[in-house]
Amino acid sequence: MKPDKVNEDSVKESKLNEATLNAARRRAELRWTLWGTAALAVVLAGGSSLALATGGKEPRLGEAVGFAAAVCLFGAFGGWIVARWPAHNPAIAVAKGLGAVTLRIFLPLVALGWLQSGGGWLRAAGADRFLLFFYLALLATDIVLHIIGSRNSLGSSGEKMAN
Repeated sequence: MKPDKVNEDSVKESKLNEATLNAARRRAELRWTLWGTAALAVVLAGGSSLALATGGKEPRLGEAVGFAAAVCLFGAFGGWIVARWPAHNPAIAVAKGLGAVTLRIFLPLVALGWLQSGGGWLRAAGADRFLLFFYLALLATDIVLHIIGSRNSLGSSGEKMAN
């Protein structure tokens, strides 16, 4: 066999192995993204249940909790999904990081600004407090998920990764 043929075969085999590894990595990242989304939903459901259980007989409590939970849900899910989107170069990675933070912060901040400038009965029912509580709980969950996910997505078992 000619040396060129051997090199061609090894290059084809290497590309096939790389494609298989990339497909497996994409499946693992998608699975982790779905787990993270479910974890955020569970934390929000638990926080909403806790808020409703400890809210007492305050009028329109359910609407205030629902409003705050919906705003934080869209921000947290949007930020999580954008942050988990694959980036193939550093510029896109920075842009998606900024986009994720913007989504995570912007929606609750706008809602809080609206509540403070005249949210009416929602503010009177305590939606601003619930908004803060849900935002902080989801932010802490998001940080923990990113820490755990970054360790899982590297796929290394202790060896050093090369650039």
